[in-house]
Amino acid sequence: MGEFNVPLVSVVVSARGNTARLRNLLDALARQSLPADRFEAVVVDNDLPGPVRPIAEAVRDGDWPFAVRVLYEPTPGLSAGRNRGICAARGRYVAITDPDITPEPDWLGTLVAAIEEEEVFAVGGRTVVEYPGGEVTALTKALRECHGAVDWPDHRELAVWPYWVTGCNLLFDRQTALDIGLFRTDLGRRGRWLGDCEDLEFVDRARQAGHQTLIEPAAVVSHPVYRPETTLRYFVRQGAGHGICVARMHLSVRVEPAAIQAGRDAVHQAVIGLAAGWTFLDRSRAVESARDLARIGAYHLERGRLRLLGRRPIALAHLPAQKTKETC
Repeated sequence: MGEFNVPLVSVVVSARGNTARLRNLLDALARQSLPADRFEAVVVDNDLPGPVRPIAEAVRDGDWPFAVRVLYEPTPGLSAGRNRGICAARGRYVAITDPDITPEPDWLGTLVAAIEEEEVFAVGGRTVVEYPGGEVTALTKALRECHGAVDWPDHRELAVWPYWVTGCNLLFDRQTALDIGLFRTDLGRRGRWLGDCEDLEFVDRARQAGHQTLIEPAAVVSHPVYRPETTLRYFVRQGAGHGICVARMHLSVRVEPAAIQAGRDAVHQAVIGLAAGWTFLDRSRAVESARDLARIGAYHLERGRLRLLGRRPIALAHLPAQKTKETC
């Protein structure tokens, strides 16, 4: 790509280790049907400080037909890394994904076609979760939703409940994102802390400002789930992180009641499910209930902590556009 050629799309990837998977992603981008001179890859090194930068070395050794830039973001966290890449992006549109994702060859082209034809702020594609050994049948639907959305529309639909977008498969208008504020850095995964909801809060805040997000199920990527991410320990930690992040979302967006489920009935149901699961050796049910208890407890503890700090949730009616501090 020439120095003065401005790409249409900037693919932003925040990486922390996982260099082998990152190279696989870049190889998959080289097979995109969208011409290579119409997009660039912005790789953000969010790894620990040190004299050796394996992410930069992995990218430097490659030979791809599109421009690849490597940036460094010292602040740990997926949101901080993505925000760094978005600020440096040159494309009109930004596509965010993860280093272990494998996109289909028409992924970028399908997302671009949808956002331009429908004239929306953002388009999220369908993410196919790949389990080790095909063990998806051993998990309940609620546990599978911890790894990504399970239900997808057959055709283009607005990203409203019960559908939602995933941060590894999302294209949006860069300037609009800068106007409304980027990803909140108190949400999303950060090191070993299993936070999330940064993508949900981002598109919900955009919708409150009048900018719609669409789901295009034809834009497909594959996302591997690793065996440690199917254990009781993982699901309990993920549930606690999710509960904290949902509590924090109240500060900037209206959270759908169906996404909270933290009242007495939910606690009662989780306790019964945990007891029944262990009694009848239904491991998946017991794990789901243990995760729910961790999620509910963390949600209420975080809501209480935020109240003590004087941080109040926004009103649930007549929602104004909430701009975050996460800007370039």
